[in-house]
Amino acid sequence: MSPVLHHECTRIPVTALASSGPFLFAAEGHSILFYGTGKYNFLRKERIFEAQAIHGITIHLENNDHGHVTLAIWGGYLVRLLEFVWTDKGGFTFELLQLSAVAKAPDWILDLATSPTGPQGSLQNGLGVCAVVTAHNALLELRITGNDDARRDLLNAKSLPLTVHFSELTSSSRSILYSAHILWESPDRILVAAGTAFGEIIFWSWTRSTLSGSFSHIHQIFLGHEGSIFGVRISKDLGNFPVHGVRRLLASCSDDRTIRIWDITNFLGVENEAAQPNGNDSIRHTGFSNSEFDPDLSTSNCLAIGWGHLSRVWSLQFLDTTGTQAEIFLLSSGEDATSRTWKLAPKDLPPHSDGRLLSYTLLQANNAAYHNGKNIWSAIVLPPLSSTVVLCGAADSQITLYPLSLSSKVSPAFIEYSVDGISAMAQTSGSDKTISLTSPTHKSSKVAEFFRSYSFIDASSILLTTNSGKVYMERLADDIHSENYGAISDSMLVAQCDDLFGYSTCIAEPSLGVGFIAGSKGSIYVYHKSVTGLNQISAMQGKVGSMFVARSSTVVETRSIALLVTLVGQKEAQLLYLDYREAQTLAVSRTVSVTLSTAQTGLVITCMTYIPTALGNDFLLLGYRRGSISMHSLQKVSFEEYYLNSGSDAPFRIIDRAHGKETVTAMKWIPSSNGDSTVGHLISVGRDSYLTIHSVSLRTNTIGLVHTLSLSIGPNLEGLYYFGSHLLVYGFSSTKFVLYDTTTEKEIMSVDTGGSHRSWDFHPHLEEEQEGAGTLVWTRASSMHVQSQRGASHRVVRNGGHGREIKAVTITDTLGGEKRQLIATGAEDTDIKIFEYLSGDLTCRQTLRKHTTGIQHLKWSEDGNYLFSSGGCEEFYIWRIRILPEPLGLGIVCEAVHKPESEHSDLRILSFDVQKEDASFVIAIVFSDSSVKIYSYDPTSTIQWHKLASGTYFTSCLTQAIFLTIESAPTTLLTAGTDGHAVLWSLSSALRPSQSDEMSSGEQLTWITPARIHQNTSKTMDSLQIDLGGIGTTMIVSGGDDGSITFLVTTAQHGGNRITWKYPPYIITRTHASAVTACAFLRLHSRIYLVTSGNDQWVRLWDVVLQERLEAGGKTDQNMLEVRRVKKIKTNVADVSSMAVVAQSEHGANVLICGVGMEVIGILWD
Repeated sequence: MSPVLHHECTRIPVTALASSGPFLFAAEGHSILFYGTGKYNFLRKERIFEAQAIHGITIHLENNDHGHVTLAIWGGYLVRLLEFVWTDKGGFTFELLQLSAVAKAPDWILDLATSPTGPQGSLQNGLGVCAVVTAHNALLELRITGNDDARRDLLNAKSLPLTVHFSELTSSSRSILYSAHILWESPDRILVAAGTAFGEIIFWSWTRSTLSGSFSHIHQIFLGHEGSIFGVRISKDLGNFPVHGVRRLLASCSDDRTIRIWDITNFLGVENEAAQPNGNDSIRHTGFSNSEFDPDLSTSNCLAIGWGHLSRVWSLQFLDTTGTQAEIFLLSSGEDATSRTWKLAPKDLPPHSDGRLLSYTLLQANNAAYHNGKNIWSAIVLPPLSSTVVLCGAADSQITLYPLSLSSKVSPAFIEYSVDGISAMAQTSGSDKTISLTSPTHKSSKVAEFFRSYSFIDASSILLTTNSGKVYMERLADDIHSENYGAISDSMLVAQCDDLFGYSTCIAEPSLGVGFIAGSKGSIYVYHKSVTGLNQISAMQGKVGSMFVARSSTVVETRSIALLVTLVGQKEAQLLYLDYREAQTLAVSRTVSVTLSTAQTGLVITCMTYIPTALGNDFLLLGYRRGSISMHSLQKVSFEEYYLNSGSDAPFRIIDRAHGKETVTAMKWIPSSNGDSTVGHLISVGRDSYLTIHSVSLRTNTIGLVHTLSLSIGPNLEGLYYFGSHLLVYGFSSTKFVLYDTTTEKEIMSVDTGGSHRSWDFHPHLEEEQEGAGTLVWTRASSMHVQSQRGASHRVVRNGGHGREIKAVTITDTLGGEKRQLIATGAEDTDIKIFEYLSGDLTCRQTLRKHTTGIQHLKWSEDGNYLFSSGGCEEFYIWRIRILPEPLGLGIVCEAVHKPESEHSDLRILSFDVQKEDASFVIAIVFSDSSVKIYSYDPTSTIQWHKLASGTYFTSCLTQAIFLTIESAPTTLLTAGTDGHAVLWSLSSALRPSQSDEMSSGEQLTWITPARIHQNTSKTMDSLQIDLGGIGTTMIVSGGDDGSITFLVTTAQHGGNRITWKYPPYIITRTHASAVTACAFLRLHSRIYLVTSGNDQWVRLWDVVLQERLEAGGKTDQNMLEVRRVKKIKTNVADVSSMAVVAQSEHGANVLICGVGMEVIGILWD
């Protein structure tokens, strides 16, 4: 049997992007991914190199009329060309013509650019020419033969073989470059910008002359950056630049987080070799620069410095501003996983400035943060069709796309209105009169005129109140194809009420087009969009604090409304019922007083949900500022009369601290699918950043917490709704309003409002043609701002995963008694992600955010109902996971947290093991200070944690822990650490939990029978129960930092309650070129296979044969194992840390490799 290994699914950092015609090319490891630029659908994948990762893609030849494209692809020292043809006649077809042979440069390649007259023009002998700059500032010529269009039959897709070879134009220098950019100024002149590791920018050129031959010249060495130069870019000729005389710029980005713009206009003259020497000797600066201590610092040519990125800036590029606009824009991306757009704008300098001040400034026009973790490695701008589009590829293996508008002003997308402007528009309703943006002078809140509150009557109508008691109705332009979409098209003064002067609040029910307004004197008014003016419907005895509205009937055609009114300082809230057939007859039909349980919930109600039923009771659910939720039962005596159940107005149930001590801001009731509206799930959000779901039976008064997870936005979550099957949550994160899709974990909308402490309202777009998002109105600096957005702010071309290195992975095949596979991964970004592997793709279902340090180890319980996780600072969490009814998905609750016992909580938990015993779990935890602790965790007990035992193993860091069982009972613990030894800890008498609390010391453990398995650290370990005669026989494999793998076999001694070594350790050295960091056992019938991987990125498959043979005299043969390497394959995942078996059958197996990304390696049994 000869297994076959292949790459089945890869999710690793996207290192390069390019586009040509209808295609998008993305580099992923050693392969190129092809996407169509129409719907951005995946087309195919083509392997370019054997193992080398791709670092850049250049369009060498592009003939869209004939559908012919040639790509120059490079990575490390290697270059290869890929040629294909395509056509869209009679359906889209794509055919790969050929891949050239791999050419190897003498040094690491930093940039490659095609000659402007190479494949585009008619070159002698059919040659294509590219320029290449290397890591030691050498310029190479790359000559390509066989790509002349005149000698190619494109119709028959026949191509001459491509051949590639290098020649040297300039020799290497002593400079160590981190970045470079090549610009062909003409076929005989090349400009080069080189960024060094020591903060220098070397601007030089190479010229070919018919008279004096070829020569190079260093024009200028720019100093000023205080860190290594990671990106440089030379602009094209700037004929439209606003300042006369400036024709070309150089942009640079650095380790110091700045972007700098340099004027290189004066260095563009053509020199000859006699006039200027080569210039290599003039590179004299070898350290970082500081203007305070370096009087020779060259800053006279620095035009501007831009700050904005939070960490290192990796790359930047000038944007092509076509037309006559005299503006310069740049796009940058960096370690902070953001891409930012900048505009170069002139400064207003003092008339007598000394010339040392920068004459320009870089204004940040846009900030796109759509990736996880760190590092956007590639960003390109697609040629504008209907709009400019930016594509980014990042370390999270995600490819995102977002539109970019380059206008003459760096301005936000919202529209701003002043109170005077709204008043003027109302007076001239129907005209297009320009609105003033000025604000009135403020004197006091009683006298000054400003906007008080907003509420959406429907998707395009806003009801607003002002401080003077005026009520306006603003109508927005709702044509999504109009340039004025979202702007106010009509303003109407509805009324001005004296009792709304100085204070007012409003609320609306958009589905009915009705709104309610109240003031400090208790008067409540109603407005309907089909009626002119306000109608007073009630007068309360006190100042109205807040109002909440909901439909109160299960019949859609019945226009029945429940309006809850709270009064400031009073312990009762009033529930008003309004029934009407027409808007003109809207009136209060009945009122119910709701007494608040002030001791448990407080007085301040912050949200309401009304649950109408077809039975004798309706239910009222209230959320409070203190974080609790109360439930009230409303019994129907007759159709016209309601009163609170059981003769009391107190709630029948309170969910205490549903959101801790923070405000409950919104709730949504999801009834069960069986038609019983009294049973279902209550979704709530609050200002603690948590989305929480409770399973509730209102009939039986039973409640259970089934889901609570922190979202990446927040902490001020303010509302939620469903758009199709997707649950969307909105709120405020820092100064921004954010709309977030919890199903896809994608940001939909982000608006800089200045923060949450202001009047605002949001209306979601629920129509399919609107593609989601919504309209936001808010107050900032006394002005009203309106922003309407159609669809998401960005699009995900390909889904990704973690943004940092994955450190642990574990897989379960069952969940809640059902067969369902879930993959849990934990990374340095402190997140735990739950994936499913379906149809050859990894799909993220949930992200668990609670750890504050990088994840070290993960493990599922045998039934899949619990996930255990550990990290640094002694973090150890237990997660309860269940399957919830659709569309709720997975329900995840952090059920328990292990309290650190050390004084400073600074230890790492690198490994642990879990074994279930009856209703409890036995947990063994090993710490970085060489201590071992055994606990019993019982989720059903009042005291959940019991400390069973503890021990200490020398002073080395313990990295592995595995329970060894006899008949499923953990009787022995195996540990290994950084000293290269494995030891056993007997637990026979320790697994009897006492009635004391978890802080008791428990039994003292001692280790026995040490076995030398590595020269140093054990980096990975796996175990497998085997049948070798006798009970409790286990095979353990360990991968070491020394590149070896070691096999151990343990078995139960006679008597059956103690485990010891069956054989001495079986060590295989030099299995990998570096540390073995991941391993996993596979089983095919009676055969055992082992998969290993490490820092050398090789995945090796081993055939393991274990047999017991007796020598003369009855002694066991020491060579009990026969291990044979069967196959190997190079993985695209760097820094491999862990692996797990995704699936295995008699036909094959899939193994998930984790590290810097993820990859599924398929194994087919031949």
